[in-house]
Amino acid sequence: MANARSLAQQFKEDGYVFVPGLLTSNETDAYRKKIQELSGLSDKDFDEKKARRKGWSMPDGVTRQSDWWDLIFHPRLIHTLRETLGPDVRYTQHSDLHVHHGAVGWHRDSACRVLGVGRDWDESHAPYQIARVGIYLQRYAESGSALGILPGTQRNQSWLSRKELAIHGKIRDFFKRPDWLFPLIFSRPLWFKTEPGDCLIFNQRLLHTGSHIHGPKYAIFLSYSPENHHAVNHRSYYLNERPELGYHDYHPALREKLSQAGLLLNESLRGKTSS
Repeated sequence: MANARSLAQQFKEDGYVFVPGLLTSNETDAYRKKIQELSGLSDKDFDEKKARRKGWSMPDGVTRQSDWWDLIFHPRLIHTLRETLGPDVRYTQHSDLHVHHGAVGWHRDSACRVLGVGRDWDESHAPYQIARVGIYLQRYAESGSALGILPGTQRNQSWLSRKELAIHGKIRDFFKRPDWLFPLIFSRPLWFKTEPGDCLIFNQRLLHTGSHIHGPKYAIFLSYSPENHHAVNHRSYYLNERPELGYHDYHPALREKLSQAGLLLNESLRGKTSS
């Protein structure tokens, strides 16, 4: 019987690691209450039409809200990330808080989102291993929330798959219906029907999408990476190239906590790769 792959091997080959029950039920309940208080929205405020238009979100919400900082340092999360990405894992700031957010559409979260184009795809100096961490706070039965991924697309993608997704995008654009999600013929998506406390760690270059939802949904997103120029470039992209999202540098107290925990990124590692 073959040995099971390590988390590092799975992340490298398939582009993701699934961690069921990362948070305990008590932690999940506490964060669900916290995100409801922050957003001003509860279960009864769910509106399916609004959810199809992205619901409520707070870009960089975990970083800018000091009472969320503990999640950045969650022991089981950091242990899993170090097994997946290596001991030099660092926090790269890209974070979000979502409530009743049901937006769909296959996409990447990297700065360079076209396969093979841009500095994110130049691995001559270091591999691109920036991880998006999604943590979910509701039952699948109540929300219908699932995260779909296309394994391996952080590395390559077939010509037929690229054409298929491009055609789907043109149809949505023509009819001005970004909420349409079509079944795939030439790709094999993997769907995670998330339960409270479940966590999916995936490469930011991996193609993924949310599902349509029919009930309350609460999600938290963070970002980590091994310490290299890709990590520095990614953080800089959200700080400097996406001003509409409102990212700012760390609060001094958070910077100190990150430094003490060995999670503070060395900003001098910025690389000048092809763009």
